[in-house]
Order: sequence, then structure tokens, then C-alpha cells
Amino acid sequence: MHLLVKGTSGRLTGEALVPNSKYHAHRALILASLAPGVSRITGLSDARHVQYTVGLLRGLGVKIEIEGDTFIVHGLGGTYRPAKDSVSAGSSGTTLYFMIGLAALSEKDVVVTGQKYFQRRPVGPLLRSLEQMGVELESANDCPPISVKAKRPAGGHVTIAGTLSQWISGLILLAPFATGKTVIEVQGELNEQPYIELTVEMMKQFGLKVSFSPDWRRFEIEPNQQATTCDLVMPPDIGSAAFGIAAAALHPSDILLRGMNQLSGGPADHPEVHFLDIAREMGVPMELTDEGVRISHDGIRLKPAAIDCRGIPDMLPILSVMGSFADGETTFSNIAHVRLKESDRVSAMLQLNQMGGNLDLDGDVLRVRGIDQLHGAKLSSFNDHRVLMSLAIAASTATGESTLTYPNAYRISYPTYLEAMNGFGIPMTVEGGTPSRATRGHRKLPKEAEHPDLAAQLTLSDWLTRWATERPDDVAVIDARPRATNKITWGELDQQVNQVASQLIRLGVQPGEPVALQLPNWTEFVIIALATMRIGAVCCPLMPIFRQREIAFMLRRAKARVLFVPDTFRGRAHAEEIAGIVNGDYGDVPEDLRHVVVLPGDVQIGADWSPGDVSWHDWSDLLTGDVDTQALADRKPTPDQTAQLLFTSGTTGEPKGSLMTGGTLSRAASMEIRHLGLDASDAVYIPSPLAHQTGFLYGMWVAMTLGVPEIIQAVWDPRRALQALREGEGTFVQAATPFLADLVKAVENGEEAPGKLRIFVATGAAVPRGLAERATRVLGTAVCGAFGTTETCLGALSVPTDEPVKVWGTDGRPLEGIKLRITDDNGVVLAADTEGNFEILSPTKFQGYLDRPDLTAEAFTEDGWYKTGDLGIIDESGYIRITGRVKDVINRGGEKVPVAEIENLLYEHPSVDDVAVVAMPDDRLGERACAFVVAKSGSKISFDEMIAYLDDHQVAKYYWPERLEVIDVLPRNAAGKIQKFLLREQAKGLKPQRVGGKQ
Repeated sequence: MHLLVKGTSGRLTGEALVPNSKYHAHRALILASLAPGVSRITGLSDARHVQYTVGLLRGLGVKIEIEGDTFIVHGLGGTYRPAKDSVSAGSSGTTLYFMIGLAALSEKDVVVTGQKYFQRRPVGPLLRSLEQMGVELESANDCPPISVKAKRPAGGHVTIAGTLSQWISGLILLAPFATGKTVIEVQGELNEQPYIELTVEMMKQFGLKVSFSPDWRRFEIEPNQQATTCDLVMPPDIGSAAFGIAAAALHPSDILLRGMNQLSGGPADHPEVHFLDIAREMGVPMELTDEGVRISHDGIRLKPAAIDCRGIPDMLPILSVMGSFADGETTFSNIAHVRLKESDRVSAMLQLNQMGGNLDLDGDVLRVRGIDQLHGAKLSSFNDHRVLMSLAIAASTATGESTLTYPNAYRISYPTYLEAMNGFGIPMTVEGGTPSRATRGHRKLPKEAEHPDLAAQLTLSDWLTRWATERPDDVAVIDARPRATNKITWGELDQQVNQVASQLIRLGVQPGEPVALQLPNWTEFVIIALATMRIGAVCCPLMPIFRQREIAFMLRRAKARVLFVPDTFRGRAHAEEIAGIVNGDYGDVPEDLRHVVVLPGDVQIGADWSPGDVSWHDWSDLLTGDVDTQALADRKPTPDQTAQLLFTSGTTGEPKGSLMTGGTLSRAASMEIRHLGLDASDAVYIPSPLAHQTGFLYGMWVAMTLGVPEIIQAVWDPRRALQALREGEGTFVQAATPFLADLVKAVENGEEAPGKLRIFVATGAAVPRGLAERATRVLGTAVCGAFGTTETCLGALSVPTDEPVKVWGTDGRPLEGIKLRITDDNGVVLAADTEGNFEILSPTKFQGYLDRPDLTAEAFTEDGWYKTGDLGIIDESGYIRITGRVKDVINRGGEKVPVAEIENLLYEHPSVDDVAVVAMPDDRLGERACAFVVAKSGSKISFDEMIAYLDDHQVAKYYWPERLEVIDVLPRNAAGKIQKFLLREQAKGLKPQRVGGKQ
């Protein structure tokens, strides 16, 4: 996708409304948030960076409303009340720099973070200065995220480099709220002084006093000040108007810039007002009228200028374009800190030389010599809004066409830029949009990926080798950590897999031998799983939620030689727990375990963690040493080898280890790809645990078969999930129903919807029809019902093109090559639309349960069909609808209660957020139904209200739940399935209720 700009030699005509000043808006919003009472800030700025300030302030508990073209800010009087533990500055440096210190004025500790590239933006000098003022904060590398303690600063003597005015402004904004006097001294060269002058002037508007020296290098601020409310009107944004002025200067023009009300002024008017002086000095014929500034001429040649960038650094990009058409040499001095902006703007503008320009970098001076003509070129904007807009103005003067990357960067500061330029007669269009799904990146889906028989001949290692060879620099994994996003390419992934695989061989891992890993959704999980399978060993993922006794049992059963665990994760000391297992604290010691590898790296191995024959290793140890190419070649796996050992949750007995071959898993992935029409344009988002089949197969394996990025997330947070989906352009998700419900709620509460998400396959539990309908509307994605098991992979799946009643009201239809049937308790196949035992015949069935041939035999009928343990109905079109588990059947005096139907109906009650219906023992009838309900926030539901609701919906009285238990949350396993056995335990001893409150 790029911005296409066609050179034009015609006269520019028309008019454009200059947007309001974002510089004033940032400061006004922040100052208003600190005043007790209501301030009105008229003149909305729709610049994205201002929206980030609004969002962060809202995150700190500030109520900000929009009425017409006015922000209405309900200030908190100097104490923020954050609703959550972290707030984001998005991609706005201004927001970040201003708010790090001010976050200390909160009632509780808060983390200030931002978009991914901010995690590489050092702010050490600002942090040190804030610490001098008494702000207590923590940062791992002097970059966001930054943890700020809720404690009003003490003031004191503070020094700060004069590099960035926003750092100085951030200190000045905070100082009046300190408990003691603050003195701020600027060291070294002072840049961007007008921006500091604007900060002080606007603080004055809100009743805050700042004393400053004549050279603006020393500030004295008295403590314990109180901001006052203020109503302000935002002036026009001269930084945005500059692009219209430049365009009009370089073409014969007759244009009007509406809203502009000055041709010169002071810093309080606008920090970039000096641009107007320079433009007039260069010969731009600007006339101030009652409507705005008009520029009219039949063609002019500009004059060169000498520009000191310390005052207006952001104007270098557009002024360098104007200088390219001046008679003589235009110089830009003191440019060093211009190279510290969103991009290195000096180097970025040297691209004008590719168009025939004459720019030369001479130390701290940029020299631009005027030329007669530019020609079209392929240019990069470096995702910098000012670079994009400036180069686009240059391209408008060129012969031919020019293209620019990151075409939407202008939205950061000047959302109506394209509209204005096209209105003047400069053709600018965003070309390409989202590439066609079949050809994004000029890639076609390999035929093996969508033909299951061909896919079954390949292992996951084959796919990795292919993508690492064909596209080594493309992104393979996007790891969305809570406070950072890490990426790894196919080439990097392949290299690290080979490294770890070689080390596993050195540790003695044999073909067909399980390697256990109890890890969350980290990139390291993917590396270890692939490394294990690359040497013909068996990947044995263990859910991070499993505790010591379960892990000890699984390690004994798997007989794994090597185990990978995190040092700590989500408050649990996993490595210490494993040490306890090895010490025999939880039953018999896993005798085959010889090596434990602790992640993430640089972990201090406990002195008491090495009893017996077990050796402990740090993860970094496995990323060193030579790759044994010959050993890897000798251990190349075949599709018929066992590749996966996956333990079931064990909710009905001891965990069972399900064995799968690599060829079977490849076939299963291809079957879903074919069924849904997934292709090389997709990106797979994986919130489900990689240690569960949903995440492992229908996340990681599908993504690697397609050769597309997999976006993994270890700690579930719907806001972070939406951010990861947007940034990674995720298109496909297969996950449990609660993940879908949380995403819908987050968007309904004001979060931005994911722009590219098109399919959400909901598994683990039936999707309530009301939720599916809301998700389709709110998320803009198709929601598809599905049914699968660890032992058979997906058996049924709907597709987005199915009738809504099928997509939302069923668990799908069989995938190609799979057969479904319903039988009675005697094995007799039942007719369509009859409830019975649900059974599957599939080419993707497992090899059996590890060391349990008895349980394997019990899982199949005599004629080879897998018994799911579910009750279901298959309609005449072949769609399956799961009606309950065999063990969940409620037999009320000989009459079976339709559990799934009652649950679906109750879910749509306006006060119900989640629901499960289970059997409640009864002496007379054997069983009665008990409804466990999670009420929506702020809502209540009583037993009488539930009965009235069911009565209104003409539900037979026999089927009514005879007890209502309102609880905080339904117990679910990692796959999202409700653990009804726990609810049945709770229901024991409960008595039926009667309408009117009697039992």
C-alpha cells in the first residue's frame, strides 16, 4: 500500500479549512484535567496524537465529553483516579513526555506505556530529572513502559538537557503540584524555546504561576498550587497550514486557507508561527483577509533563507522542499535534534536527491540548493507524518508519478491532508489498499496447504524450512507481551530452531522420545516445539495452569528426559515447583527426567535445585554452540512419526496422553484451510494456549502451513488483544467462546475494533446466538461454530457463507473426509433431528492414549467410530448441534431436560452475562435442574424473574431450572469449557426453590 502522487503543472485553486492547533489542544486538555471543575476547550483537534492524550487522560479517570466542536473536561483537581494499572500514550511523544511525571499525581501506582516502537525510545534524561523532583519510577531500560509510584513529588533542584522542549514542559507542568519549591535549570543548548513559552503561557491561563529567566534556561515554581478552570478557543494549526502554503508557493495558485488569522505573531499564538515569517522572507505572497490567508500568483521563484532549526525543528521537512525551488542555497543549522524525531528527518529528506534535488549534509548543517525540476521516484515516509506530507508536496511538482510508503501517516497530525491537497488540484491517492487476499505480497498459497492428502506428506519442519528458504526476512511470529511486542522472522526462527535442536541431541534426546514444555504463549514455545519435532522427538506441551501433582503425573507417564519451564509466570514459581517434584514432594519422582531448562534466560539456578540425576540449565545455554548440520539431517522426521503428546484436562479421571503423528496434524490443518478458504493473505491470532490443541494445531500449525505470521499472546487481556490484532493485522482466530465475549465487551466499552479480523471460529463451548450476532456487528467478523476434540481434531465447522441460522445456531457441518452420526445407547444410528450419542469417523484421529490401550479401545465403537461423549442432533442438512455431554444429562423423573436450549435462552436474558445448567440430586425425581448464572455488571436476577422469563418464552414447566445460584464467574478449563463437574459438586445438598422465595 502506498501514496500515489501525480505531478501537476496546472494552477492550484480552491480552499481548505486549517485544522486547530494540536499543540494547544495537548496542553489545554492536560491542564483542564488538573483543575477542579469543568473547562471547555473549543476547536476540536482530530489529530491522532491529540486523541491519544484524550485516551490517556480518560484512563486516569478524567471525564472528557465532546459537544459539537468542544471538549468538555471534568477536571479532578490535581489527583487522578486510574481505573486500571496502566495507561497508554499510543504513538504520541508529546503525550508520553508530558504525562510520565503527571502520572505520579494518581491515587494508585500506574504504568505509562505506548505503542511498540516506544519500547525502543529512550527517555533517560527525563526520568533522571523527574527523580530529582522526587518522582519514584522504574523502567527496565530507560524506555517505556515506565512504572510510576503514586506519590506527589517533593520538588527540589532539577537539571535537564535542552534537547527536547517536551521534556522541559513535562517538568514545568508537574512542578506546581509538588509539595516543595522546584527550580529547573536547562543545561546545554536549548532547542524549541517557543514550545516552552507556549507551555508557560497556557499554564498562566489555568492559574498556574511559573517564574523564568530572560533566556528561558531557569524556572522557579512555587509548590502546592491549584489549577483553575478555563474556557479556551484553539487557534489554527500553522504546522498543518504550512503544507498548503508550500504547495501554493510551488505552483501557480489561487487558494484560500480558511481559519488562518495571522501572518506573524508570538509563541503564545503558535510555536511554529515563525514559519510564516520564513515563508514571507522566501517570497510567498500571502494576504490576510476576513476569511483567512489567500495565496494568489501566476508562478514565482522563491528566495533562499538561513534557518536555525532550534526554534522550529518540525518545519525542516517542508522548508527543505521549498528550498529546493529557491534561487540559491538555503541552509538549515542546528539540525542535530531534528534527527531525534519520529524518524531521522534530515536523512529522510535527502531522498529529494533521488528526485533530482541537490541536498548536502555538512556536519550540523543541511544545505539545499535550488533546482529547476524534480522527477518522480519511489520514496519512503518512514511512517513519519511530516516526511510523508512534505515529500508528497515535492512529488506534486515532479514529472511523472511518485509513490510513498506508509500512506496513512498523515492522519497522526493532519487527518484532512489528502482532502485538502486533492481539493487544490494535486492528485494524491492511497493505492493498493488491502492487497487481494489471494495475492498479497505476490504470493500464492502452496497447493500442499489446501490439499489434505498432499499436506499429510509434510511435517511442520518441512514448512519451516520452506519459508526460511523462500522468505527469510518475512515475519513469522509476533509475540504480544503485556508491555512489549517482539517479532522474529522465518530466517531467525529457523536458525534458533536448529540451535536448540542440536542442543537437544547433545542432551541425549532420542527419536520418538517426548520433550516436555510447560510454557505460556511465548516465542520460545514455538522454537522448542519446532526444535523437538525437527529431530524426530515428540513435543509434549503441558498447560501452564497444571499444578505440581498433575505435572508430576504427566512427567512420569511421558517419561520425558528434558523439561522446559518458566522461572516464574503469573505469580507462580514454576522452577521451584519442579524442584519440589524432583525432590519427591508430590509423589513418585519422574525417574526419566534428566534435564530442566529454565526460561527466559539469565536465571539464577537455585542451589537446592539439583538433587539426584537432574541437571538444571538456563535457556541462554541452549542458544549457544554450533549447529550440528549432519546430526539434524540424520534425524529428519517423517510424517508417520509421532510428533505430539497432548494430555487431556483430566476432568473425568486421570489425564490421558493423546498421541498424534505429524502427517495427521498437517492433514487436519489443511482441512480447515480448505474448508474456510484461508490463504497467504491471512494472519493468525492465537490467544488460546499453545499447550492446548486449539492453539497448537489451529493456531501455530495452521499459520506455519500458510506461511503467515502467528500473533501469540500469553496473558489474556482483551484491550491488549485488540491492539495486537490491529497492529499485526490479524484476520483469523480460533479460540474459546469467552475470548470472543471479552473482545465484544471491550469494543462496546469504547476500544477500537480490529480492522482486518474476518473469521472467528469459536470452540470449546457452544456460542450463544445472541453473542454471535453481537460479535458479527461489533467486531465486523464472521463467527463460525465448530466442534473438535483433542483425539480427532476438528470434526465439524460452519463457514461465513452459511445461512446465519447455521453459522450461529449449530456447531457446523463435517469437514471434507469426515463422517458424523447420532446413535442410541445400543449403537443404532438415529434419524435426522433426533438427539443421541454423537460419534465421528475421521482421517485425523489420534494413534491412541499413551500406555493405555484399554482406554483407547473404550473410546471407539466396534466399527471404528470415535465416541465423543457428547449428545447432539444432526439436521437434514448435515449440521451438528451439540445439546450436552452424556454425563451432563439431567434426567428429571424420566424426562430429559434440554440443557443447551435452556442455557441459550437464559443467556439472552438482559441481566445474564453467563450461564450453565447442571443436575441437582433429588430424592424423589432423581435429578432436578440448577441454573448457575453470572449477572451482568450492575444487574441482578432473581429466581422469580428467571421463571417468569422462561414462562414468557413458553418453555415447558418440566424443563424449568428449580434452583438459581448467582455466582461471580463460571469455572472453565483452559479451552473455555465450563467445568460442570465442579458445579455439580456445588449443587449437591441444594434444595429446589419455589416462586415467591420458598424452598
